[in-house]
Amino acid sequence: MTDVPNDVNTVPAEDGSTWVEIASTGAEDQASLIKGFLEAAGIPAEIENVKFRMEPMTFGNLGDIRIYVPGDDEQRALELLRSRNQQAEQLDDDGETVMTDEGQATIDDNAQAENDDGATNS
Repeated sequence: MTDVPNDVNTVPAEDGSTWVEIASTGAEDQASLIKGFLEAAGIPAEIENVKFRMEPMTFGNLGDIRIYVPGDDEQRALELLRSRNQQAEQLDDDGETVMTDEGQATIDDNAQAENDDGATNS
């Protein structure tokens, strides 16, 4: 593992390795998307939710949701996230172009879902 700067959160694992924070967000769904993206690329990822909640009210982002990867995967994970962010910035703002794990895709409103047999419910 490369040396981790002092301002980066790390967590020791039971096997002696160290997990490194590579991203943080205020939204749980965004953290889940990042985790899923990394895992689809073969990089284990974990989420640490340190948000403060006082039900039934919320006061904005009082804390972060952090995404960690093993230290040995840190550089690759950061490169993947940088590449994904660059691709997302290049998306057309047409409402029909989206970012998937495979890259940019266009939404086809006329396409039939794979599990859709075309029948309608009455």
